[in-house]
Amino acid sequence: MKTLAQALLNVSAKLPIEDKKVADRLGRAYDIVGQLGSGYDIVKKNNGTYKVYKESTLLLEDNSVYYAIVDGMCSCPDAPSARGNMCKHRLAVMLMEEMQAE
Repeated sequence: MKTLAQALLNVSAKLPIEDKKVADRLGRAYDIVGQLGSGYDIVKKNNGTYKVYKESTLLLEDNSVYYAIVDGMCSCPDAPSARGNMCKHRLAVMLMEEMQAE
């Protein structure tokens, strides 16, 4: 399993990182993955989709507040305006997948 730092380097190489907005979102995605278990949770479902929860919403009675990543598209409001639909949630999933890749 790769470290988060190794995953960041590998994912960065695949992105238009010269775009400041993409670089900023990747930095926020790095923070999300770095805070798993203490700020965020990312759950992979059997059908290959992901749900990204912020810990504060997990404490709500209705913890259905999450962003879903399905077929590379995120349900967050930022995704449609993000270059290549690369919001921080989608990038966080990319980082997680890269960490798990061999």
